[in-house]
Amino acid sequence: MMCAGTAHAQSVPTIDLHGITIKPYATDQLDVGGFPGASPARPGTGARGARMRNGVRLNIHKQVEIGAIWDFGPAPGGPMRLFEGQVSYIGLRHFVFTAGIFKPSFGLESMQAQGDTVFIERSSISTLTRNLATGIERQAVQAETYGKRYHFALSATAGTAGPGENGNQRAMAFRLVGLPVRTRSLLFHLGFSGEWIFRPASAGNAAPTLSLSDNPEINPGTVSKYLNTGKIQSDSAGAFGVEAAVSWQKLLFQGEAFDIMLNSHINSSSQQLRFHGWYGQLGYTINGKGREWKGRTAAFSSPSCDTKQSMLCNGYGVLEVAARYSQADLDAGPIHGGDQQTGSLAVNWWPTGIIRTTIQYEYGQITGGDTPEHFHAVMSMFQIKF
Repeated sequence: MMCAGTAHAQSVPTIDLHGITIKPYATDQLDVGGFPGASPARPGTGARGARMRNGVRLNIHKQVEIGAIWDFGPAPGGPMRLFEGQVSYIGLRHFVFTAGIFKPSFGLESMQAQGDTVFIERSSISTLTRNLATGIERQAVQAETYGKRYHFALSATAGTAGPGENGNQRAMAFRLVGLPVRTRSLLFHLGFSGEWIFRPASAGNAAPTLSLSDNPEINPGTVSKYLNTGKIQSDSAGAFGVEAAVSWQKLLFQGEAFDIMLNSHINSSSQQLRFHGWYGQLGYTINGKGREWKGRTAAFSSPSCDTKQSMLCNGYGVLEVAARYSQADLDAGPIHGGDQQTGSLAVNWWPTGIIRTTIQYEYGQITGGDTPEHFHAVMSMFQIKF
């Protein structure tokens, strides 16, 4: 039996076979952009299939969920790997128990699906912290409970799927979120996340190491990572952060701040290194219905049409404008990974619920590190997501 998809998926069909619902999944993104101004000069425009994630999700008699999704990007030349291979038990109301390869709950921006993030890429501090022990393609087990005004998750994590040196890593993570205020037009979100790596990854007989690095919040495939600590010999590490958001009608403010701690060995001496960062952003839905809070992820969805139109909501599609400022400081002691500050502006347009286009401008500067930088960047994205 074929049945119509959700309002967000619109024309994408699902299959219902005697209580087993099969939903196709896709997040396919084409990014085009570069650095019209940068010092030192950087390569020009690049284009790539940043994310090409395709597969299915199954719901079996509303008791079990299964996700099977493969990541074919970034293309060309990216390392294809399993993006999601997980099984969840959902038969107990308000509880979910998950095991496999998935994204554990950690941080507000991290828990927004990639196609739902306000900007093309997450803020650097969100990427740096989640990549320590949570984030996508993570081998993990998790227990979570959620409702209309709360979300709590506790997980045990290992390495990421596919080739890499972090398969023998072991860590714990948690996230606690509450909504002190939730009315028809106003929502106040407050949360706290933490993760602790008690056994960092090691390759072969080498000492365990950790590294922190990220692209400058856009990635056309033509640049190296400006923020980069290199590999640091470490006994343990942790990251802790607070998150807050206020949604009022069509306006959404959200921000997070994180501290990262590494218990390291440098030049035969033990030393605790502390890094930090934060971001704040505003988004306003000009045409359509503003972003909605979802208890399962304790994060915000994309805007949607406020009418029953499936194409060109109110005649010209859902439209959103946004601004963000962020900082990520990876300078501590003898480590000079760089101090990055960026400001970004973006316009998002959904002609239909499954198609999105974005144009984003970013100015950034990186002090410290191996090579101080400052740049102007422009990036566009075309996305199909359902």
